[in-house]
Amino acid sequence: MRLIKKQKIAATQLVRHIIQLAAFILLPGLFIFTFSAIRDVYTALIKGSFSFSAQAESLLVLLTVFPITILCGRFFCGFLCSFGAMGDLLWALSRKVFKRPLKVNSQVDRKLKFLKYLVLVMIVVFIWTLAVPVSSTMNPWTIFGMYASLSGWSSPNNLLTLGALLLLLIMIGSVLIERFFCRYLCPLGAIFALTSKFRLFRIKKPREKCGSCKLCTWKCCMGINLDQQDVITSGECIDCFACVNICPRKNAKAVPAPAAAGTMAALGMMGLYYAGNLLSKNLSGNTETPTAIMESSAVGNYQDGVYTGTGTGFKGSTMVQVTVENGNISDITVLSTGDDEEFFNRAKNDVIAAIISRQSVNVDTVTGATFSSNGIIDAVSNALGLSFENPISTATQQEHGGIHANPRNH
Repeated sequence: MRLIKKQKIAATQLVRHIIQLAAFILLPGLFIFTFSAIRDVYTALIKGSFSFSAQAESLLVLLTVFPITILCGRFFCGFLCSFGAMGDLLWALSRKVFKRPLKVNSQVDRKLKFLKYLVLVMIVVFIWTLAVPVSSTMNPWTIFGMYASLSGWSSPNNLLTLGALLLLLIMIGSVLIERFFCRYLCPLGAIFALTSKFRLFRIKKPREKCGSCKLCTWKCCMGINLDQQDVITSGECIDCFACVNICPRKNAKAVPAPAAAGTMAALGMMGLYYAGNLLSKNLSGNTETPTAIMESSAVGNYQDGVYTGTGTGFKGSTMVQVTVENGNISDITVLSTGDDEEFFNRAKNDVIAAIISRQSVNVDTVTGATFSSNGIIDAVSNALGLSFENPISTATQQEHGGIHANPRNH
């Protein structure tokens, strides 16, 4: 019986870890993209610029994630979040070194969990609403997203930023306390904790059938006092199913079975996410790089020719080809980029169209795709010999500020 139970526990958790690994490889920045989608819709609403076509991609991402969260709980956090997967890995490694894990007092733990709501409120009020300028490199999520794949290690510059320091502190916290960031600091987790309170899918464990072992509480990575509940209603639950696996009386149950539930929810989220991306591209129209037809016969400031240039994007270099006719920038073609497609495509059309329209690199970045925007501007500047201070290299550009370039004649 013990052997069977160990195999069952291993099978359930093995499925979850396989899904976490797949999500890490295929969608390492999904948590950033989801939070950015919430920001885009919110800022568009408060500015009065909301439109279904402009926010199509963000809306479809939210329609992918939130219905499943409301119905099934925080599967996103337990199965798909790469930041959470990093925390799980660090905790597993620390357990090999520190045999007695650090336990946080339940009352202290309960109070510390309110910190993530404070972080969320500060972001919404000061950054999203009041547009207080904050450097993107102050965000540990951003730094993690940059280096979550091998292509992101082309430059170590961003490891010397405030965001990198915060990421290091979070990693240290994850070694000492299981799911440290998810419990106390994650603003996206705060949103999911609120919405998942109404979920239909719940783990049930009638207390009259419980013994006095409290193994479920001991095993809970989010520090929930599970032994005191018949039905798990806490929004902190990330549906990792560790409590179901550890229960010696098989009293804690999830319907459908944990492995099946997790697999279906994770595959559903990833499938809807990719479907949403395809649909949003169709709703947004042609995603090819726009070509401007210069209607004016006025001679511009640039020397005619075809030029190539490179700039630093989110995960590596972006290369563009710039065509100048009659002294004007007539076409910009992206030759290659190391950035993730979902972020880069959001920046490409708007930034290129703005540069051609203004005949200048002094254009705004696209919200939610700041680094990719800067990579394109940097590459065009490099091609035309214009000065541009790329914030990805200098870590001084502010997330909500404009691009400050000094165009000059080529």
